[in-house]
Amino acid sequence: MIQRAINVLKTNPDVGFKLAGQRMGLRLRKVRQQQGQSLDALAVKVGVNKLTLGKIERGEGNPTLSVIWKIANGLGVPFSSLLGQDMPPQVSRFTQQADMSSPDGQFLAHAMTNMQEQCTFDVQIARIEAGNHYQSEAHAEGVVELVCLIEGQIVVEVDGDHYTLEPLDCLRFCADQAHSYFNPGQTEAVFHCIIAYRQMSSDKAHSY
Repeated sequence: MIQRAINVLKTNPDVGFKLAGQRMGLRLRKVRQQQGQSLDALAVKVGVNKLTLGKIERGEGNPTLSVIWKIANGLGVPFSSLLGQDMPPQVSRFTQQADMSSPDGQFLAHAMTNMQEQCTFDVQIARIEAGNHYQSEAHAEGVVELVCLIEGQIVVEVDGDHYTLEPLDCLRFCADQAHSYFNPGQTEAVFHCIIAYRQMSSDKAHSY
């Protein structure tokens, strides 16, 4: 069933990225205006070009994971709150979620929760191609990650130690230190990544 959903997504690879761009544009403008921040001020604060921010707000861009994290940091909101919609309890369909990727496109993340600004956790489904490695910078102090492998195999490195996960294995670790994911297998690895924040404030930076 999981593979079927992934195959559907691969058949239409741009759908999730378009959703991410559209949703983030609407949410970014709303949150920025609610906080009384101008595009100029936010650009300086997050280190992202004003023209790029403007393009994102218009739904014309496909921001990478690192850019979304920078913007979320600057606004002091959870990562997924920039990709969600204002709505009551809902079912999150895998093929209808906003997608993000690393610059090389080998690490993909699907935001499975539409969290509001006051929430303190994110849930993502992540995918990494066989033989590929993804390095994540340290998140903010107190941030904890829970990685639960669904398919394939991954090796997670945390502070120099390596943890090999098989399907249905879970790993919890403090993510306020550099960590990485490596897929040593022959097939794509799919896993849940739950990110729990100790607190959300604009002076605490996350990076992904």
